[in-house]
Amino acid sequence: MSSTKQYLFACGDFQEAAVQERVFGRRLVGKPDALLGFCRQPFVRPSGISDDRVDGMVFGVTDADLAAADAHEPPNYRRSEIKTASGLLAWVYLRQG
Repeated sequence: MSSTKQYLFACGDFQEAAVQERVFGRRLVGKPDALLGFCRQPFVRPSGISDDRVDGMVFGVTDADLAAADAHEPPNYRRSEIKTASGLLAWVYLRQG
């Protein structure tokens, strides 16, 4: 585990208890947050409009959790670090291409 606290922003299946238990081996503890300037049509992406927002949850995670999340996500999704509405830097999976 790294010494720096890491966060994962989720607005999809990582919010579901069954998915968390399957991917991470436990339920994650999180808090509501949002991505500003993003939309979800049909996947999360920057919109270029500052008033747009995608609501979700931010979870504290370990390096092992991030590796498990990487393995769970489809190959056309990449993890990017984005500042959330609360000011946290959180990893977010964004579709590529």
